[in-house]
Amino acid sequence: MSSRGILITGLALLAMFFGAGNLIFPPMLGLQSGESFWPALLGFIITGVGLPFLGVTAVAKAGGDLELLANRVNPVFSKIITTVAVLCIGPLLAIPRTAATTFEVAIVPLAQLADPTNTKIALFVTTVFFFLIVLFFVLKPTKLLNNLGKFLTPFLLIFLSIIIIKGIITPMGSIGESSYSSPFAQGFIEGYNTMDAIASTIFGMIIVKGIRDKGIKDSSVVTKITIKAGMIAAAGLAFIYVGLAYIGNTTGTLFTGDNPGQLLSFISATLLGNAGKLFIGLAMTLACLTTAIGLVASCGEYFSRLSNYRLSYNTIAIATTLVSFVLANMGLAKILEISVPLLVIVYPIIIVLVLLALFHDLFKGKKAVYLYTVGITVFLVLTDAVYSLGTGLGLNLEFIPKALNYLPFYGQGLGWLLPALVVALLTTILAPAKKAYV
Repeated sequence: MSSRGILITGLALLAMFFGAGNLIFPPMLGLQSGESFWPALLGFIITGVGLPFLGVTAVAKAGGDLELLANRVNPVFSKIITTVAVLCIGPLLAIPRTAATTFEVAIVPLAQLADPTNTKIALFVTTVFFFLIVLFFVLKPTKLLNNLGKFLTPFLLIFLSIIIIKGIITPMGSIGESSYSSPFAQGFIEGYNTMDAIASTIFGMIIVKGIRDKGIKDSSVVTKITIKAGMIAAAGLAFIYVGLAYIGNTTGTLFTGDNPGQLLSFISATLLGNAGKLFIGLAMTLACLTTAIGLVASCGEYFSRLSNYRLSYNTIAIATTLVSFVLANMGLAKILEISVPLLVIVYPIIIVLVLLALFHDLFKGKKAVYLYTVGITVFLVLTDAVYSLGTGLGLNLEFIPKALNYLPFYGQGLGWLLPALVVALLTTILAPAKKAYV
């Protein structure tokens, strides 16, 4: 593939990654981190940029599919975790969030909606048009990569660059106090909200398929091209994240709300006036559209294959769009409220899978390393989830956090980290080499 082709593929991957969460969460991170900006930003960059890049790389090395990667743990587990991941970055969370965020940032500030009834009607109309555009691109999958890379991404980058450069040249205010007790850990977990590490394991399917459709069949060449495209996407994400987070950091005490979508609108209007509202509205719409297109296409590919192609790609894509449309009309606040608990469960499992795939050769692909390292991670995150669910139902399960609190970093939401590392090291040393994946 030519350098131009790799660039287009990289821009397409960036476009698929860059959606609602990528725009609204970095400014809020910058605002809330205050003088602890750099440690918090580093944590966010690791999960928001580093992990997506590693995820694409790991999936490409495993054959271009999360399911193939997760099969190294167990075939049943593979089906479950892949389905959960696709649903998370698909119709249950990420796709509805793209439409709802477009409405909050692009429509509400410009329309100045106040009446709740008018707001609901406007949200309904917005999501109708949003998902019609998504379907237009998704139902022409052969042109998907070129349409994303050539046309939508450059416009997105131009709009965001204008806002970022203006915010750097003329900062809005001074840096405020930090509300983070553990800046790095909180920034790390805040990066979960982008959902890009999960998405990377799914987007890998589209990128690898797109490369192979161009006549490149050698797996090692496909992997190298995918890694180069991933580097382009990661560089673009890092530039935008740092810029948006910095602008949020210099907002200081000027913003008094608590909604990340409102903060983004406030920043744009303060920096560029009414033109700022228009710029960020266009940027948000393009970002969310490109991401929704990639996500719906991924869902179509996966669930069609899961049904042994008894359900067509187009049928799944339409069904995914309809479910997303219904959930999008719940509004952004409700979607964000639902997403956090689910991501805290899924993200650690995906992180461990990706890291094991990348260090596959180091531990000689031993089956026990995959099985027990992922197993301890699943056990810990599900145990914590049982406590949260039980508490919500009024059950007394205080013995769970008391026991888990002995784990390092548990208070920061990373209690699974050290146990997974210890189990990986022990199984690498003790497990038999003859039981391994090539």
